[in-house]
Amino acid sequence: MAEEQLVLAYYDGTVFSFERAREHSESAFGGPMQVRLSGIEHGPKPLHMIARLGSGDLPALKGHYPIDIPLIYGMCYDGCSIEYRVHFDGIELLELSPTESSDDWPYLHFPLLLPYVPLQIGETRRCSYAEFAEAFPNMPDEQPSELVVAVPPPATLGFSLWGSGDQENVTILFECDLSDRVVAASNRCG
Repeated sequence: MAEEQLVLAYYDGTVFSFERAREHSESAFGGPMQVRLSGIEHGPKPLHMIARLGSGDLPALKGHYPIDIPLIYGMCYDGCSIEYRVHFDGIELLELSPTESSDDWPYLHFPLLLPYVPLQIGETRRCSYAEFAEAFPNMPDEQPSELVVAVPPPATLGFSLWGSGDQENVTILFECDLSDRVVAASNRCG
């Protein structure tokens, strides 16, 4: 049986599907945020490390990012929209809305740290951006950036990203401008 596709990245006409790895790897789902945050004040709850894509796993990152690209999102920030720049020594928050977290979003007792799951590239396949976007709700009609990453709610990791929203296939969309090392993230629902 094939592993669940936890993170899907689209770059240069190719989909890279990341799935659970059996050993530690450069790429991971969840885990601690091991980078320094600067820029916009926020809280009291932290932003979440949704995934980390290693430059050795994704050819698009070579030469643009120091080691990997951290994909962060405000899971406890209702309707979060975030933009940040990845520096060699941390992440600079450029935009964040809202800046105050909620006690009950996306549901009561949401974990402060997502479980760490090492990732590896499973399937890669050529396709158009339209074919890639078709699998997720309300994606932009045109490819919004060089690297587009979608994180659907996981079904096999033993926790829920969105509570009842998991059934609605709420997806986190990351739009990555590789040359400027800027990432914009939002959620998409049906």
